[in-house]
Amino acid sequence: MDGEAESIMSQSKRRLTRLKLLSNFFENIDVLSIYIKTEIIHKLFEENKTIDYSKLELFHLQYTDSLIELLTKIKKKKEHDLLTVINEININNQYIAAFEEKQTDHFDLERKLYSGIFSDFLHKVYSDLTEEKERNNWNEVLYFHKKYAAEFYRETQEESKLTIGNIPHYLYQEFQIERKLLGKLNIQNFKVRFVCGYKCGRKEYEIFRIFQSDDYFFFDVEGKKLYLKDVVKEEIDISANVSNQASLILKLRARNEDLEETIQEQKRKLPEGVDLVLKDYLKNLESIDIMSKIFDVNEETNILRAMLNLNLNN
Repeated sequence: MDGEAESIMSQSKRRLTRLKLLSNFFENIDVLSIYIKTEIIHKLFEENKTIDYSKLELFHLQYTDSLIELLTKIKKKKEHDLLTVINEININNQYIAAFEEKQTDHFDLERKLYSGIFSDFLHKVYSDLTEEKERNNWNEVLYFHKKYAAEFYRETQEESKLTIGNIPHYLYQEFQIERKLLGKLNIQNFKVRFVCGYKCGRKEYEIFRIFQSDDYFFFDVEGKKLYLKDVVKEEIDISANVSNQASLILKLRARNEDLEETIQEQKRKLPEGVDLVLKDYLKNLESIDIMSKIFDVNEETNILRAMLNLNLNN
C-alpha cells in the first residue's frame, strides 16, 4: 500500500469514528445501520489490496461527508436546544449531592458525638450537684437543636405525649432534672445515646436512651426539663430522624428521570424529512448500484479498448 492509499484509509477511519460518535448520540436505527454498512465498505478496501483506493475516497466525498455534515449540524442544534434541560439536571444533581453529604457526613456523625457530649455534661452536672457548685454551662449541649432541629427534628401535634407534669427534681441553673432519672443515670455512669428529636410549633424535645437499659428520658429544651418517659406506653415514634428535605430530593430525582427521558426522546427525534433522507441513503448503500460504482470496471475496459485500437491502427 503506497502513501496515498494509506492516507485514504486513514481518512476513512477518521470518518468512521465521527460517524460512530454521531450514531451513539442519536441512537437512531437508520444512522446505526448506515455506520455499519459504511464500515463494511471500508473493510472491503482494507482487506482487498487490489481495489482502487481512490474509489473509496470518492465514495466518502459523495456520501459519507455530506451525511456527517448534516448530522453534525443537527447534533449542534439539539445540544443547544437541550442545554437548558441539561443545566437543570446538573443543578438538581448538585443540590442532591450537597444534601446527601450534609445528611450522611454531618448529622449522623454529630448526633453520635452529641451523645458523648451530653453524657459528659450530665456527669459534670451530677458532680456539681453533689458538691453544691455550678461550674458548667448548658450551652455545651444546647448547640445541637439550634443547628439541626429545623431540618431534622420530627414534627408532631401530639405534644401531650412528650410533656410531663410536676416531678421531684433537682434544680441546676434553672433546669429541672428528675431525681429518679439522675439515679438511673448514675447507675449507668451517665452513658446515654441521642435517639431522636421532636418539634411542636416553636418547642423542641430530645429523646435519649440510657446505656444498657430500656429507659428513655426526654429533654424539654424550652421547658428546661429532663425526665423519664415510657415511649412504649405513649406510642412514641423513636426511629432515627431524617431530613425534612428528603421529600424534595425524591421529587428532584423523579424530575431528573423525566428530563433524562426527554433528552433521549429529543436526541432520537430527527427534523422533518431527514428520516426519509436517511432511509433513502441506506437503500443506496444496500443496493447493487453503489457497489457497482465501487467495483466499476468500465474505466479499465475503456482504457484497454483504447490501447487495443491504438495497436490495431498501428
